[in-house]
Amino acid sequence: MAEPANLRLHNVLVSTTRELVTRLDADACTISRVIGDVLILVAETTPPGRTLQLGYGFLVSDFPETEAMIADGRPRLLVLTDPDVDPSEAELLRELGFGALLMLRLDLGGLPWGLVEVYREEARPFVEADARLAGELLALIRLPSA
Repeated sequence: MAEPANLRLHNVLVSTTRELVTRLDADACTISRVIGDVLILVAETTPPGRTLQLGYGFLVSDFPETEAMIADGRPRLLVLTDPDVDPSEAELLRELGFGALLMLRLDLGGLPWGLVEVYREEARPFVEADARLAGELLALIRLPSA
């Protein structure tokens, strides 16, 4: 019996989070579905014994940098040691126990579909080369056929 398309997509997304963690020397990665103003986490790779599944969605509008990134599609590189880091983003990073974040928009089928967040526990910033590599990996994702 064939695997349902949504399960195949989930498997592709989980594999992508693993690949991003490995290739970017990161500690965790999540992919969230953007539905209007709500982010729903759908795939993650985290250190053993941890999860970023908090049991609730986030409002995009509560995080201005995330909202801007979803709107314009340009990756964002955030680190807690940056004095200009957005306070709402910094607060969530601290709450989750991370010091650096790379955010990218995931486009599927030619349309904005989700948010990809790659995390490092230490405040070791991501660089533009990390964003390019992540973008290249994300561009390989295809919607599974039904």
